Amino acid sequence: MNSKINTFSIWLLSLMALICAIILIGGYTRISDSGLSITEWLPVSGILYPLSEAAWEIEFDKYKLIDEFMLVNSSMTLQEFKVIYFWEWFHRAFARLIGAAYLIPLCFLLLYKKIEKKYYNNVIVIGVLLFAQAIIGWYMVKSGLSERVDVSQYRLALHLTMAFIILGLTFYTLVSYLLDNKLINNNSIFIMKYKSLLIILFIFICFQISYGAFVSGTHSGLLYNTWPLYNGNILPFIENTQMRWIINFFENGEYIIFIHRTFAMIILFLLLYLNYSIIMNRRINSYYPVIIFFNITFILQIILGVSMTYLNIPWHLALLHQGNSILVFLLSLFMYQLSLKSPQ
Repeated sequence: MNSKINTFSIWLLSLMALICAIILIGGYTRISDSGLSITEWLPVSGILYPLSEAAWEIEFDKYKLIDEFMLVNSSMTLQEFKVIYFWEWFHRAFARLIGAAYLIPLCFLLLYKKIEKKYYNNVIVIGVLLFAQAIIGWYMVKSGLSERVDVSQYRLALHLTMAFIILGLTFYTLVSYLLDNKLINNNSIFIMKYKSLLIILFIFICFQISYGAFVSGTHSGLLYNTWPLYNGNILPFIENTQMRWIINFFENGEYIIFIHRTFAMIILFLLLYLNYSIIMNRRINSYYPVIIFFNITFILQIILGVSMTYLNIPWHLALLHQGNSILVFLLSLFMYQLSLKSPQ
């Protein structure tokens, strides 16, 4: 492996690790209800952490002006505020770190011509999306600062989806680079006949991850603590609503949890069919362990989801559920990408 390939691939891999980390940090920030603790967006001076009691009192007074404090956390002490403030500050500081980890190495890679021109577009788009993600993050936080005590589930879904788009594009670029330079074998089982199934599987997984933000944003997961039934019923009890029917799928908790659970089963059946097709066609080779690993991660994802249902969504299981979704996403993207590179 020459230094040109090694430097570029390590940079992409490092970006991926940082993006995965911030998805988890953002998940905990969300779970711990820390996201609204900083009520301003200061891209430069916001990196400074309050160090004096006077500085802390100023930040706490700002938080006291929003509805979340007045309606939910009015009894919160300064010490309790410091905890949620830290997680939101750390989330934003880590985002700045990712920006630096993208921009500074990129300058050196371009200066020393370590990036092939065919990857320029991908690299530029990653940077643009990172900048857009910062704006979307504030757009999301802003939605919870007035007239509500939580962020908009629509903006939460947009923020989460963008994070996975950036992660996916970075991973796609890395795998393309490794395949093009024959650093990983592309003699895979995923020939043309599996492309359609793999893209459907990938699309469904992307939808399921994005839709999970609506489950989280509306707290729909707390409605039923049984599975697969809904408190003894085959279907959830759906109250009459004045909303237009399409809005129910994004704002009505009963609809949302039903769709989320149903899509999990659809993905499971698609995965079983993929395994069956591969085995029946006797196309098992060195890449079949990728399928096995994907099977394990997706089944684990279902187990984590069911466990959260019965245990009232403890934070550690919720975080594992989100972290494991990263593996499910990357593996499904990897399988589809291999199908595109398979020899005819």
